[in-house]
Amino acid sequence: GHRNGGGDRYNLSQLQAYEAALNRWGASFRSACSILEFGCGYGRHTQYLFNLAKGARVTGCDISAKEILRCRRRCPLGTFLVNSLTPPLKLLSESFDLIFSYSVFTHLPEANHKAWLREHERLLSPGGWMIHSVHSESALQRMVLFSPERIEKYRLGGSLEAYLSSGQAFHYVPFWEEEPEYGLALIRQDYIRREWPSEALEIVDYREGAIEAYPEGCQDLVVLRKRG
Repeated sequence: GHRNGGGDRYNLSQLQAYEAALNRWGASFRSACSILEFGCGYGRHTQYLFNLAKGARVTGCDISAKEILRCRRRCPLGTFLVNSLTPPLKLLSESFDLIFSYSVFTHLPEANHKAWLREHERLLSPGGWMIHSVHSESALQRMVLFSPERIEKYRLGGSLEAYLSSGQAFHYVPFWEEEPEYGLALIRQDYIRREWPSEALEIVDYREGAIEAYPEGCQDLVVLRKRG
């Protein structure tokens, strides 16, 4: 058995937050026919989808070939592919009715996060749902109280108050200078409401602090729908 009680509790608590956010709009993992998990890692969340969404076609992608191999072993019923740092994915347009990610948009620089969002829009079928987690200013406010030692790595330059009042909408710090496409991203809620929608894609809900993520504060959930 690859599962452990503590891991199950942690992973399923997070998935419950996604399900609750979808349920508010009459959507569900259960009613999805085809699901894409963007940045699936070793299948931490993916492993439960075969039970949660019985009969659904489950696809996962990740930048790590090693993690994708683990997924293929762990979840033989799924389809798993390695993606590049930037789009596209070798998948057919409009082939998923639910696309989700956990803590991927928390690591992408601005231009690349927009490129992936538009790629997901291409892959989503009309009427389909998308739900992604992000770090916003609410994550910082949690960290100030519960894990202040974590804030330094965001390199905000000065006090948190100064950052919050600066109105800076998208803050990004690469982990390594030689690998600028991966780091830490803080995205203000008003930026997401302004920049994420398109002619086809609308934000139907924004759930601030939907997932408690100590010691990294919390993650907000953005629920989007493709018009169809």
